[in-house]
Amino acid sequence: SEPGSEEGTGMLQRAAAAAAPKRWWLANSGSAPLLAPAYAAHQRSVPRLPIPPLGETLERYLRAAQPLQTLEEHAITRAAVAQFFDTDGPGLQRLLEEADAALPHDSSYLESLWYRLAYLGPRSPVPIHANPCFTLAPPSRHTPPLERAAGLLAKAAQWAHALRTGTLTAPTAKGGSPLCMALLPAVLGTARIPRQGCDVLHSASAPDAAAVCRRGEWYSVPLFDATGAPLPPATLLDSLKQLPPAAAHAPAVGALTAWRRDEWAEARAALSSSPQNESSLKAIDEALLVLSLDDSAPASPTELARTSLCGDATARWYDKLQLLVFADGQAAINFEHAPQDRDLSPYLPISPHVSQLRARAA
Repeated sequence: SEPGSEEGTGMLQRAAAAAAPKRWWLANSGSAPLLAPAYAAHQRSVPRLPIPPLGETLERYLRAAQPLQTLEEHAITRAAVAQFFDTDGPGLQRLLEEADAALPHDSSYLESLWYRLAYLGPRSPVPIHANPCFTLAPPSRHTPPLERAAGLLAKAAQWAHALRTGTLTAPTAKGGSPLCMALLPAVLGTARIPRQGCDVLHSASAPDAAAVCRRGEWYSVPLFDATGAPLPPATLLDSLKQLPPAAAHAPAVGALTAWRRDEWAEARAALSSSPQNESSLKAIDEALLVLSLDDSAPASPTELARTSLCGDATARWYDKLQLLVFADGQAAINFEHAPQDRDLSPYLPISPHVSQLRARAA
């Protein structure tokens, strides 16, 4: 828009709304899980993301644009930047600083825009386009797939319990600088919910079961006992062994999570018109994580990585963190990217709490 024009004023208003101090991306913000009180001092010590002065931001923009432009184009851009600095720029900077000051300490001015533009807003399918994957290093001995799955589920439950009780070691960078833990409660127990135009996140307050997919059929397997303590691997193995044989032609509803987001939103709305379907979808959304028992046995690291990134969609649920265990005991993790950044991987339930599961490919 023309700086200083009526349209420019509207731009200021839209910018203020976009940066408003509300977490619109949380469908259930009132019941979303919070960090344990034991981490309060750690969180207060984490420095906030600073807002650069307007002049510095504009100089960075010009430096980034210069290699992509001719001399004439860059001169036009530089003139437009100078005019912006003298008209709408200071007002936008002020609105941004005010919105940022109203946010919680563990948030930033970038959070809302980041969710809308980078993660929840894009309409492309999340496999390949958004979801990363890690293949997991094999155990020291050959482990049957159900035993491997039980051990991994137990470790995930232990990690979640440690985070809830404040006994998980607070993360630090090299040199000891504190790293923000605000996203960690959403690593497990969170689902991306498709909506027309822009998705939202739903986080269960205290998820206590895994959603297990076996040949397109879905089951709920408890991970904690009545006191909230994680169940041991042997108990989880017994539960997995009791899963009934899957039907020959299961509905394979998980494949819908690999669809374009607006189409999946429409399909999910139709499915949810049935109370039984709505209850089943909620059980998956609010599970601690998804376990996919895959009948394939990838023959090479490349095939394992490819299958983990975008394998049989009928045996996947791409809207959550999902643990993939294959017929030969190989394992991987594929996770929906919005509630967690890939840079958080050292603090996910694969490492260091599960030290033997070092990511070797992505």
